[in-house]
Amino acid sequence: MALSLGLIGLGEVAQLIHLPILSRLGDLFAVAAAYDPSPSVLATVADRWDIARRHPSVEALLADPGIDAVMVLSPDQHHGEHARAALAAGKHVFLEKPACLTRADLEALAAVRSDKTVMVGYMRRFAPAFTAAKAAMPPREEITYVRVRDVICEGPWFFRQTDSVVTPKDDISADLIATSRALRASMLAEVCGPDAPADLQTAYQVLTGLSSHSLSAMRDILGGSPKRVVAAEVKLGGMQITALLDYGHFNAIYECMIGDVVRFEAGMEINTRNRRISFEYPTPYIRNLPMWTDLQDSTETGNRLTRLGPFHQDPFDVEMRAFHALATQGATNPTPPADSLADLDLFGEIIAAAKRSRA
Repeated sequence: MALSLGLIGLGEVAQLIHLPILSRLGDLFAVAAAYDPSPSVLATVADRWDIARRHPSVEALLADPGIDAVMVLSPDQHHGEHARAALAAGKHVFLEKPACLTRADLEALAAVRSDKTVMVGYMRRFAPAFTAAKAAMPPREEITYVRVRDVICEGPWFFRQTDSVVTPKDDISADLIATSRALRASMLAEVCGPDAPADLQTAYQVLTGLSSHSLSAMRDILGGSPKRVVAAEVKLGGMQITALLDYGHFNAIYECMIGDVVRFEAGMEINTRNRRISFEYPTPYIRNLPMWTDLQDSTETGNRLTRLGPFHQDPFDVEMRAFHALATQGATNPTPPADSLADLDLFGEIIAAAKRSRA
């Protein structure tokens, strides 16, 4: 059964990732309607992808009786309100990460009781190389060290070689822009503090954006959050974050930097005394790039490296298949909003540790 979808927001991620994936999954999804605050973006993107119904507001889209589910692809500060409104309208919700920017907003969403469901889009947790690594994990008590890494350049360097993005032609309401920016600023002040330096606010936005994928995956594969953030440093205006995380008998280190050298070094390494499990994610802006999972086993007399893969199935493809099963068959929700509360707590602790380092 094809699920009828309405999209809230037709920006970069919708255009370059979700719409191409949904087109390829035409037996599972039909994109029936869309809304974007830019009329020019709405018209151009809807024409390109043959989206029949173009709504003038979020409210109008949610009132559309021909929609079974909604993809919330709006700016992060609106995720909570749009997801709650969609549930109230009787729609299933795919909520792009981060689920919300503040704990209060996310708690309000997690508290909603509905026969519909919300799944948060942490696509890295669906990557075949990640699930292969998870299947090869040792008992937690055997882990000795974990390294999580996001050292990348921004997506445009990659996608400009293969595609283009339709952007607004100065046709978004000035009042809407001002209101949205004020909401984001108030949420950042709520988390980081009203007088927080600009670089810490930027770092929090990096954590809720890029880092949320890796740190959510870290929690998943390690079976929970760290006991505490031992130390954290923020540099380069918030674009470099380093955090030392205490998991009891072992430490994990998270390394993040967004720079201009063209690379995408995003992955994870888990070590025991005799085994290393490692994998890297490719840029999400180029479809079906290969991924591998490496298993290295060492003894006093030998060393063996086993490479699983290459895996070519796109993590977004796996993710959307999981959402379809959730909405149509009542499958288990792998990433409910309540799960993301642990992410926001960890992000807040990293910012707090970075503040302490400057005291």
